[in-house]
Amino acid sequence: MTLQQKIKEYNITEKQLASLTTPVPIKNELLSNDQLTNSQKEAMSAAILMLTLVIFIFVMSYASIVASEIANEKGTRIMEIILSSVSSTTHLMAKLTAILLMLLTQIAFYGLCIAVVMIGGKNTEMIQGILDQLAQFPTYYLILNILFVVLGLLLYILLSAIIGSMAPNVETVSQFMYPMTMFAIIGYWGSIAAANAPNNMLVVIGSYVPTFSPMMMLARMDLLAVDATGIFISLGILVLTNALAFWLAIRLYRGNVLLYTNDGLFKTWKTSLKYAKRD
Repeated sequence: MTLQQKIKEYNITEKQLASLTTPVPIKNELLSNDQLTNSQKEAMSAAILMLTLVIFIFVMSYASIVASEIANEKGTRIMEIILSSVSSTTHLMAKLTAILLMLLTQIAFYGLCIAVVMIGGKNTEMIQGILDQLAQFPTYYLILNILFVVLGLLLYILLSAIIGSMAPNVETVSQFMYPMTMFAIIGYWGSIAAANAPNNMLVVIGSYVPTFSPMMMLARMDLLAVDATGIFISLGILVLTNALAFWLAIRLYRGNVLLYTNDGLFKTWKTSLKYAKRD
């Protein structure tokens, strides 16, 4: 039976027919301020994967630089000459300050490049879409993202300084760095899992572990999958862990840079702790 025959059979008027055949408008809307539409989630997940990859690259690059630099000075026995002129604390602080300034300069440069691209292309559809999407987030989220990135990188730099000071020479750095490298890899893969399933139990637990939270909590936060309380608890744990790592680095560095042994990471760690307790 044709459409015209159905119209005659049910006595449908032209107005009713127009109403029935009018396409139903469909659009994505935020149900509340803490939810994203499906299209926004997809775009944000892609952005998170890119951001966490950049963080992972930064971690591996700067951690390797710090550990190799310290181990190289130690392996050439130049540390004995350096420590005769300055204290180990001053030497470590100078090295960490230089690395952090280089890191912040690089982050600022990338931030400036992004800002120039955004300003230059603000009239394009793609850039405007990104700006509209960013407008859905609280303004302090940008500061939180920067804090997680900087504190996460600082934690890995401090850990690499401790590990580098335990390595007997630059050739053994990669062996000593292996456990920390695994932590960074787990954190990166955890951020990929968080981008797809931010409320998974393992992801939630991992987002509060300091070595993983700079990537995993950042992913959950940018997907609006965690409230402000959870974010600040994770950030607080990360700050305390940085403080502990800094204290350990200062405490262990003096004995480590004059400790020459090929016993491996864990035995060297035990010996290093014994020397630190004597001091």
